[in-house]
Amino acid sequence: MPFGLTNAPSTFQAIMNDLFRPFLRCFVLVFFDDILVYSRDMEQHFNIQKPPSNINFLPKEEKISAVKSWPIPTTVKQVRGFLGLTRYYRRFVRNYGLIARPLTALTKKDGFVWSDSALSAFNMLKEALMSAPVLRVPDFSKLFVVECDASLEGVGAILSQDDHPIAYFSKGFSPTNRIKSAYDRELLALVLAVQKWNHYLMGRHFLIRTDHYTLKFLLEQRITTTEQQRLLLKLMPYDFSICHKAGKENRGAQCRRPISQAHRRGTFDSYNSILCGIR
Repeated sequence: MPFGLTNAPSTFQAIMNDLFRPFLRCFVLVFFDDILVYSRDMEQHFNIQKPPSNINFLPKEEKISAVKSWPIPTTVKQVRGFLGLTRYYRRFVRNYGLIARPLTALTKKDGFVWSDSALSAFNMLKEALMSAPVLRVPDFSKLFVVECDASLEGVGAILSQDDHPIAYFSKGFSPTNRIKSAYDRELLALVLAVQKWNHYLMGRHFLIRTDHYTLKFLLEQRITTTEQQRLLLKLMPYDFSICHKAGKENRGAQCRRPISQAHRRGTFDSYNSILCGIR
């Protein structure tokens, strides 16, 4: 569908209905780009589907040629067009938010000044789109591991199982968050990552790895600010352990004990009392 078309969803649905009209409610149901093909048994299904001998799934030269030949943007509109394409695949690109930050800055009012950092970000995102993702489908019988880190620019996190990535998450910090202390930035990164993968983590025990040592004792420390109280309350529904990871070579760091439900309720009650006192 061409961009900018008025009533594009209804127009697209009408095209799909016209295309599949002879088969609708016989063995096909269509809702936009979701097509359900159903049948009574495998033999009928095989005859309906007529499966091809192979399917092009991984990136091939003809599929990535448009990305490879994408010209360097010369206007804000062209930058927004490129970012619109890449953002669709951001969950497959590690540290997407941090990589794209120089390009995002170009879209601000009177902020278009092409630089070496913008060129580097442009080339890195093109390379990421031309590379096959190596993410794994989650196995809910295994332990989820959240690795998170924060810098002055933003947060980067990985959700993994058996040291293999399942999903990436990254987000640039606002000017307000950039001036926070290292502890507050790391805590914010942790909370954002857990909330991002809430649908994987809620209701099961998981492990958090962080390179910020003091976060290892997150629920045993004195809370000094209202912001820290607010962030900690967002973690109360989850069942997790925190493991300090000093660096790339220290992947077997000693983990703290899991947080029991009784300890969690006691901690929640104490924070609730604090907040009531503040109010």
